[in-house]
Amino acid sequence: MTKFLKLFFILNIFISCSSSGSDDDKGSGPVDSQEIIPSNLSLSFDIVGSDSNNPNGDGSGTVKFTALATNAVSYSFRFGTGRSKTSTGSAEFTYTEVGTKTYNIKVLAYSSTNNYVSIDKTITVYVKPESEQTLLELLAGSSSKTWKINSAQDAHFSNGTQDKRYSTYWEAYAFSKLNKGFYDDEYTFNINGTYSHKTNETIFGKGHHLNDDFGSTSQSPNGDGDIENYPLSNYQTTFSAKKEDNLNKVEFGDKGFVGFYVGEHSYTIECYDSENIYLRTVDDQDIAWYVWLTTNTVSSISPKDQFSSLVWSDEFDYTGAIDSDKWVHEVGDSWYNNEVQSYTSRLDNSKVEDGKLKIIAKKESYNGNNYTSARIISNTKKDFTYGRVDIKAKIPGKKGAWPALWLLGSNFKTVTWPACGEIDILEAAQSNNFKVQSTVHHPDNYGGGDSHISNDYSDITEVFHVYSLVWTKQALTFYVDDKPHHIVGNSCALPFNWNQFIILNVAMGGTMGGEIASDFDSDIMEIEYVRIYQ
Repeated sequence: MTKFLKLFFILNIFISCSSSGSDDDKGSGPVDSQEIIPSNLSLSFDIVGSDSNNPNGDGSGTVKFTALATNAVSYSFRFGTGRSKTSTGSAEFTYTEVGTKTYNIKVLAYSSTNNYVSIDKTITVYVKPESEQTLLELLAGSSSKTWKINSAQDAHFSNGTQDKRYSTYWEAYAFSKLNKGFYDDEYTFNINGTYSHKTNETIFGKGHHLNDDFGSTSQSPNGDGDIENYPLSNYQTTFSAKKEDNLNKVEFGDKGFVGFYVGEHSYTIECYDSENIYLRTVDDQDIAWYVWLTTNTVSSISPKDQFSSLVWSDEFDYTGAIDSDKWVHEVGDSWYNNEVQSYTSRLDNSKVEDGKLKIIAKKESYNGNNYTSARIISNTKKDFTYGRVDIKAKIPGKKGAWPALWLLGSNFKTVTWPACGEIDILEAAQSNNFKVQSTVHHPDNYGGGDSHISNDYSDITEVFHVYSLVWTKQALTFYVDDKPHHIVGNSCALPFNWNQFIILNVAMGGTMGGEIASDFDSDIMEIEYVRIYQ
């Protein structure tokens, strides 16, 4: 294949009063017998980088022109942009208007007596947008990359307030938008700045934006105002990617977009690696919309089953003190949240027996407090990022007890709470009627945190349940007995993308435990196993 696809246009110019002239008469009036009139004017041009795949060029915008006429000594090239150049027969011009544009070209051939003939043609040239090279290569690789919505992950599609860089309103569960016209879309970014959207003939988006921008359809929007399978053919346009205002921005030409259509064509990349990107756009109602894309084959396995390798566990199949190769006691007499217990490492407060870890809260005077308990952690023994955590436990239920199964950022000593991040798989107390409550805490939402209380379980103080966290770069999803009840979208703006460790404890009183029953003597949290899968 040749580097240049040469487009050659030849026009025989017949000498007449209307097609030739001089600088004085501009082609009107009789021709003086001493005047020399050029003839046989032809024009050819090469669009740099043009080939069968890129007929309008490689995006540089450079075009090489050649003109030839009998009896011509100079040529004036008019490039269709208001600019011109005079030469003896060749000229090079670089177009700068981004996109695929058509220009009207005019060339005048002059003789030694300043008479001329002219030729007009049109030319279509592609100019790629300027992009920051690192972002361009992220999106397109060395040539091109194709992305799809990562529908196998929770929070692959979500929205939130425009002043945050993560979802706050709503997150979609994995595969929950099947048959909605966008899971089969393919988004291809090319290194030359072109973009292809393979729609497979249908897309998903807000009905009024789809109808306004792409034409009305007979389909009616659903109750949310969305058209789930709006008809739209595959299309091509351009894109640019730049770092501006400390944001990684992607701009699409024409009506280009990604994911769920909300009438916008400008996005920011909030998170990325070579195989995953988290895109954000804000609609005209100041609602932020997010979508996770991947270059990998999208899994058909649900998130809870994607982590299948058991990498760490304690089955509590021994007797006596906790395994010091897996756990560390945190001891002390003063704690946050107005708690009133002393944590000890005594067997009176924590021990393994009957195949279970038992954390025992007791009423007793100890180091100035009236209650004792235990708090054991995996910090320095097992710190990890992403995976599935399963904890099978039965929760104490006496008034004043505050049991918790949770994770804390391993950098808590250097960045402190809540910047280190906290993930509460389960906490319960009289204040929430000993219901299942799961929460995350971070700098934007620490007090009450992002919490959810499930009313599906009223027996957690009586029977064992498996409490689980599935933690990915896309989401934190909380389960009871393999049933999800709460999802929190993850983001690079949140502190949930570095190591955390497990904490098991029973606090007394405090902001959640509340008033302690006057007849409280002791209560026990029993844990049958703790398992981490990655």
